[in-house]
Amino acid sequence: MAKTIAFCSHKGGVGKTTSAAAFADLLGRRDYRVLLIDADPQGNLSKRFGYHPKEYRGDVQLSSAVLNILSDNPKPMKEFTLSTQNANVDIIPNDDRYTATTKTLLDAVMLGINAYKIMLQELSGFYDYIIFDCRPAVDNEIAQVMRAVQYLMIPVNAADDSVDGVDTVLGYAAKIRNSNPDLRVAGIFFESINMRTAVAHDYVPQIRQKYAPLILDTIVPHSEDAHKAEARHLPVTEAYPSGKATRAYSKLVEEVLNRIG
Repeated sequence: MAKTIAFCSHKGGVGKTTSAAAFADLLGRRDYRVLLIDADPQGNLSKRFGYHPKEYRGDVQLSSAVLNILSDNPKPMKEFTLSTQNANVDIIPNDDRYTATTKTLLDAVMLGINAYKIMLQELSGFYDYIIFDCRPAVDNEIAQVMRAVQYLMIPVNAADDSVDGVDTVLGYAAKIRNSNPDLRVAGIFFESINMRTAVAHDYVPQIRQKYAPLILDTIVPHSEDAHKAEARHLPVTEAYPSGKATRAYSKLVEEVLNRIG
């Protein structure tokens, strides 16, 4: 059965999507079967795997997948996954149509139905890892993701507001464990850090101490490769396979696999 991971942050711009894309690509290269679920209607993750939300307007996307689950005669969920250019990586893409579906998803919660949980239960046998890229928020919709997955990955930058975002996610996760006791933090990790700056030099040790033992050892460095890869609509690990960001993500994946198997 698949291990299920959500990349979450209360704050935008902390490298959540970059990290989710890198993880999926690197896991696929290790011959793991991976499904990405783009849970952000901006569709930034979808862009990096060949489904630009302004160009791809097909019927297979997260909105239709959720509505299918809540329909009277649902189709098999595997029909709502698409292949990507990356070996062993499939995706359920997202776009602005999902915003209108959110109300339907939350209305179903009133009836005790978590569409995300049903989705994962049905698809789990097809994949080794299922990865959510959540939108930058902590609210009732993100709560449904947390109630469905096993693990959280939480990026942190060397800044006060980023640390506040981590605290918000951890606090929310603690409450969610009442309904999902299997929920664990796979790791809090440093993303886009320039250790030559005074801010990083001061903050990184403080953050390590604050979040031990949840903090991972690997630091993903600030890199122009990540920005260039985003502009090319590719995972940084695919665009720059020998770059310093890719090398760091490879170590980070190894750390996570050692923690969760």
